[in-house]
Amino acid sequence: MNPESGNASFPQTRWSVVLRATPDNRAGLDALGELCGRYWYPLYAFARRSGNSAADAEDLVQGFLSKSANDGLFSRARAEKGKLRTFLLTAFRRYARDEYEKSVAEKRGGGKVISFDAAEAESWYHAEARDEASPEAVYDREWAVTVLQNAMRRLEAVWEEKGKLEQFLALRPHLTAGASADDFQRIGTASNLKPDTVKVALHRLRAKFGAALREEIRDTEDEGADIEGELAYLYRLI
Repeated sequence: MNPESGNASFPQTRWSVVLRATPDNRAGLDALGELCGRYWYPLYAFARRSGNSAADAEDLVQGFLSKSANDGLFSRARAEKGKLRTFLLTAFRRYARDEYEKSVAEKRGGGKVISFDAAEAESWYHAEARDEASPEAVYDREWAVTVLQNAMRRLEAVWEEKGKLEQFLALRPHLTAGASADDFQRIGTASNLKPDTVKVALHRLRAKFGAALREEIRDTEDEGADIEGELAYLYRLI
């Protein structure tokens, strides 16, 4: 989080920085690139569920992100600016409707602001359970999953820095699910820890995971947003 802000009540978030970005604003463009690097997949899933081929979905996402950076799209956001999730989808749908034909001709293979593996994205898309959900519902669900994954990566990086990556990997499956006495015993045996120590470590890790989730959400919301409300909504989606 960026601590500097003209508002004493709420620190700046990456999304707040993006909203003030212009094409020649380095900080804003860096923040945009970071957020898009985290959240491109929900857009890809939306494009695929909307009936686009894998190649066309890739073109749409790359073209949209390139235009967003080059045209300062985010600096013009007003009424839709409260959530990155809402603004991205609204802007992406408008882009897909108004500029799809031109973007396919002009942007295939160029103008990329992030790098992503289209083949990997397609494998993710096919690996997930397919249902009759609308493109918008798929987008929100993938957004929720992405938030959880990003928070998990934040936490993993911290534990790795502490030299406790092995312990983190052992506890990770139980962050969002229950753990039995047998689980504590098994993890303790593998980690040379007492089961009660494992139980306490998991409790602490869950608390830190909740904090990482809130931090991830805060980065995609405007200042003063209802973080708890967004967290509850994402939990319902998953």
